[in-house]
Amino acid sequence: MILAGVKLTLLGMTVVFLFLIVLVLAVKLSFRFLSAKSATELAEVEAAALKKKRRPVVKTDDAVLVAVISAAIAAHRSRTMRVR
Repeated sequence: MILAGVKLTLLGMTVVFLFLIVLVLAVKLSFRFLSAKSATELAEVEAAALKKKRRPVVKTDDAVLVAVISAAIAAHRSRTMRVR
């Protein structure tokens, strides 16, 4: 009676152990087959996201840019002088 229980226990543990080994091998194989394709897809998605975030470069005339910056500085200085 006890011997039958021990045999059944060992058989069950062996079946579970072998199933887990097969499961680990299946996961490793699927990772190897799918990782190359998913890496390229991930790179494409990241590149598309970066392209959306980038603002287009607007070329302006340097003289206009200097005038705008000078006006902003003058406005800031006049506002801070009134506060003090």
